[in-house]
Amino acid sequence: MIHPVFGDSYVPLWCKSNYSFLEGASHPEELVEEAARLGIRSIAVADRDGVYGVVRGHVRARELGVHLIIGSEVTVDDDSTIVLLAADAAGYANLCQLISTGRLRCEKGESRVAWREVCERAGGLVALWGGDRSLVAGKSDPLFVAKQLREAFGNRLYAMVTRHRRPDERTQERRVRGRATQYGIPTVAATEVLYHAQERRALQDVLTCIRHGVT
Repeated sequence: MIHPVFGDSYVPLWCKSNYSFLEGASHPEELVEEAARLGIRSIAVADRDGVYGVVRGHVRARELGVHLIIGSEVTVDDDSTIVLLAADAAGYANLCQLISTGRLRCEKGESRVAWREVCERAGGLVALWGGDRSLVAGKSDPLFVAKQLREAFGNRLYAMVTRHRRPDERTQERRVRGRATQYGIPTVAATEVLYHAQERRALQDVLTCIRHGVT
């Protein structure tokens, strides 16, 4: 199930541009252009702890008639993340204020917010809780987090099921689906998009090596 704001067609909900430093390997406008080429009417750009690529993405989306959904993968202080997507202007304002809160308290290049702060800024935002670094990686009690998120987001909270062909993801997916059922949260499918075309894979591999300090 996908929230009505996304329409009734497939929508990439977790795309990162090169504004996600050392993660994304494509410009935001390239992601938008590829969506248009494939006939995808909406795309969400959700860079890590920022909305820096929004302007370039928005300009190109408007030119091509693509609906750009503004979002961010927000880092929480328990080492997990949550993808937040703005459904309206109030949601965009809340997202920016949340990111600013996390950035201002950390060293340059880092950001951390508390689950309490995420919930306080829930208005106008759709939350995708799950993926590789949320339901599994988080150190907080998932039942406690689920209760907070459900109270804050209501029917704008989804458990995000992802598939990236990793050895442990079948176990992870069962865990995500099980917790979603346990907590009464609907699921949505998404993959972490890091580049717009296959030829960017080599560049993305280099960025990953730099990020992890390996050859």
